[in-house]
Amino acid sequence: MKNSILNYEVVSKDNIDLAIKVQNTIFPEENGAQNFIDSIGDYTYIKELIFWIVLHDENPVGIIGLYSYLEYPDDAFMGWYGVLPNSRSMGFGNEIFDFFEDYSRSQGYKNIRLYTDDIDNLDAIKLYYKKGMISEEYTNQTDVIHSIGKILILSKSLTERPTEKWDNKYLGLTAQVERQNC
Repeated sequence: MKNSILNYEVVSKDNIDLAIKVQNTIFPEENGAQNFIDSIGDYTYIKELIFWIVLHDENPVGIIGLYSYLEYPDDAFMGWYGVLPNSRSMGFGNEIFDFFEDYSRSQGYKNIRLYTDDIDNLDAIKLYYKKGMISEEYTNQTDVIHSIGKILILSKSLTERPTEKWDNKYLGLTAQVERQNC
């Protein structure tokens, strides 16, 4: 990435506690610890699972992750993307998004995707639209997830082809909620 002011440190056994602390600060109602633990070991249905602590002047400012399902090898999903409250409105979110997009493209992914709800994430959703993502409501009946608002899948093509919608394919959100409640 050109002229980056941020550094990206892969989550490992050495820094997993910091990753969990950053994630819990950004998302206090959710627990991503098991996701970080999974990224250090082997996980059978995942093609790739990696997280980065985002640093500015050696201080954490955010977190970002990528996961990809074996069943959907062309799709890089953004996970636990967020900027710490005291580091917002400084352009870090924009740069972290660009890092994710560039990394995904360099690894040969054809699409980037993420899921979120439409309640507490309006600023993030505005950024996703600004970055060219399209959205659709996720209503897969075999993947029960309880949310106050709508679950949205946001997608962007990394190729010259138009962005294809997710079209309610199974995401495993029920299993994700269970991992968060470990």
